[in-house]
Amino acid sequence: MDNRALLTNYLSNLKVDLFMADYNLCSTDWRDIDYTPDYSKFYFICEGEGWLKIGDQDCYPKPGQLILMPEGIKQSYSYISGDPFLKYWCHFSAKVGDINLFKILELSEVCINADPNVVKGIFSEITNYAKSDAVYAHLLAKGKLMELFSYFIMNIDLDGIIFKNLNTIEKLTKILAYIDSNIEQNISVHELAEIAFMHPNYFMRFFKQKIGVPPIQYITRKKIDKAKELLTSTPRTVSEIAEQLGFSDLFYFSKQFKKIVGLTPTDFRRQTPISN
Repeated sequence: MDNRALLTNYLSNLKVDLFMADYNLCSTDWRDIDYTPDYSKFYFICEGEGWLKIGDQDCYPKPGQLILMPEGIKQSYSYISGDPFLKYWCHFSAKVGDINLFKILELSEVCINADPNVVKGIFSEITNYAKSDAVYAHLLAKGKLMELFSYFIMNIDLDGIIFKNLNTIEKLTKILAYIDSNIEQNISVHELAEIAFMHPNYFMRFFKQKIGVPPIQYITRKKIDKAKELLTSTPRTVSEIAEQLGFSDLFYFSKQFKKIVGLTPTDFRRQTPISN
C-alpha cells in the first residue's frame, strides 16, 4: 500500500469538531508570539496585511489566501500596518480515532490561493451555524468545516505530505496491505497482531488509534467494498459472493452490507447493473 492509499484511509476516518468561528477586522493589539495551541485554525484573508509564523515558516498572507495553522505547532501572529486583516477564521480539532491528525501528517503547504467565492460561501455558513442556537446548527457547522478541510486538501500537493513516525507508518502499511491481499479470507486480530509483533489487546488499541476504527470493523468495511465490486462486475449470486468473502452466514453478510451501504446486496445490484 502506497502513501496515497494510506492517506486515503486516514482521511476517510477523519473527524472534525468546530470550537469557534467568526468574521472580523483584526485590532491593533492582535498579536501573540511563540505559543502552541491545542486546536487548529483556518484563516481566510479578505482584506489587509498581517504576519504569521507557523513552525519555522514566516508568512505574510494576501487577500484570497486560505491558511491552515495546525494544532501542536509553535505559532506567532501580529498586526503590522494601518491596514489590518479582515478575515474569516475558525478554531477546530481534526482527529483520526483519538489522535491529532497533525501528529500523523506534516503538510508541506499551509497557505493556498483559494477561490474567494467558494471559500467565502463555506465560511459564511460555518459562522452562521456557529452562532445559531438551533439544535442541528453545530452538526451543520461541522459538515461545512469538513467541506472546507476537503477544499484545502484538494488544493495542495499530496506528494509533499510527510508521514511522521515512519516506523509506525511502515507497520501500518504492512498490516493494511496484508488485509487487502487476504480480504477473501477470515482474517483474525491475532494474525494482524503477529504481523505487528504486538499483543492482540495492545494491537487493537494501536489500530483504532491510528486508523480510527477497530480492526474487525475495518476488515468488514473492506469486505463490503469488495462485495460491491463483485456485485457490479460479475454474475455471481449474492450467496456465492458472501461465501467467497468468508461470510458463512448469508443473513449476517446481508445485514452488514445494508448497515454500511444502506441497501441490501440485491437492491444494490438492482440499482447498479453488472458492467460489460
